[in-house]
Amino acid sequence: MSQTSSPQENTLRTVRGNRRAMIRYRCAPATLGKVYLSEDQEYQRACVVNLSLKGIGMQLSRPIELGQFLLITVKTNDGARTYELSAQVMHCELQAQGDWYIGCELTLSLTPDDLDQLL
Repeated sequence: MSQTSSPQENTLRTVRGNRRAMIRYRCAPATLGKVYLSEDQEYQRACVVNLSLKGIGMQLSRPIELGQFLLITVKTNDGARTYELSAQVMHCELQAQGDWYIGCELTLSLTPDDLDQLL
């Protein structure tokens, strides 16, 4: 039995494109951070993939539930300052290599200067 898709399904796929309101900038490959969840005493190491004024994308070894609030610590490239970023998980997707891509909305927006320091 063949299955055909309705025009509505195709429209939904097209509309899903890029839903971000802000441009995300790629971080240096070695941009590391730590993710703290409110119920955990331990942290997860994170590889920060991209940043914007209002969001952050990371790769983690474990998934995090959508809607979860977390704290992310990230050092500037020169190591002179550590930022503590409060965020809410908006996206969680298993990647082909077995890790998880986590997209978060920051509770407080970064300033353009802060963003420059972290990139």
